[in-house]
Amino acid sequence: MSGGIEANAKPLPVVLKAARDELLSSWLARHARFYGVTGPFFAKWLGLGDIRLSTLDHRLGLGQVTRLAEKFRCDPTALIDMTHIDKRDGRVGELISRGRQPQICHNCADRYAQDGAEGAVSKHWSKAWRITCPVCGVALTDTNEHRGSRVTLLETTPFEGLWPEAVAGEWIVEKYLSDERREEQSPIAILRLLLVQTWKPIAGDHEHPVVGWVLGTLFPEFDARARPIKRLVTHAAIATLPIEFRPALLAGLARVAADPAVIHDLRKATLLRGQRNFDKFCREAKLELPEAAASSHQ
Repeated sequence: MSGGIEANAKPLPVVLKAARDELLSSWLARHARFYGVTGPFFAKWLGLGDIRLSTLDHRLGLGQVTRLAEKFRCDPTALIDMTHIDKRDGRVGELISRGRQPQICHNCADRYAQDGAEGAVSKHWSKAWRITCPVCGVALTDTNEHRGSRVTLLETTPFEGLWPEAVAGEWIVEKYLSDERREEQSPIAILRLLLVQTWKPIAGDHEHPVVGWVLGTLFPEFDARARPIKRLVTHAAIATLPIEFRPALLAGLARVAADPAVIHDLRKATLLRGQRNFDKFCREAKLELPEAAASSHQ
């Protein structure tokens, strides 16, 4: 006996009920606490290997699924549904924050505790396209800048004026990811396009431009606020963008989706190598390249 679990035990004697939308790693961690063992020990005991439980939210092998289904006496499909794995679109992983969740819905956290699942972590708290909770509809809370506070993103973001458009952008991503066919324009590629870095001339000083982003062409305040943290603002890692900037990014997506012709103006304002990335993401998003549109009208 070690930490309350017998080494040769087959299924677990007690299986905790998963909370609504709970992450697999969260559910397993609650079991580890229940049995009085560490997460790494529990993973080894389950036969999952020498891994961190959080790894399973993104990579889950067939053998691991089999082991978990056996130990917890549950449907393998239900286990996979508790992860962020999406076999239809590998780019979805770019929209998932790794490590500690950057956001929380306190209403849901309170409900988890009331239902006997205190400490449960929702899948939605890692999604880099969410600004509201899909369960109760309230704005999420930034756990990085406002950890321990119940103040919501709607109250803390400097882009609160863009909130209605941001919610529309959030819906666009959600709809795309829930669509089995996914034949329309890719909002993931559009989000990356909006975070392409470019150079912006300063009034009266065209020889010394400053760094900016495609999104800043739509919302100049974005550039001003993003420059101090420019290493975190990159098309290569959407999920690293601090959540307080997320409403602007989602609002930009909504603008492009509502009027694809705006791509022409954005392309004109994108300089140097930023144009190559811009064109690349235009193609990925299935948007017509500005120069292609121009030639078709000649």
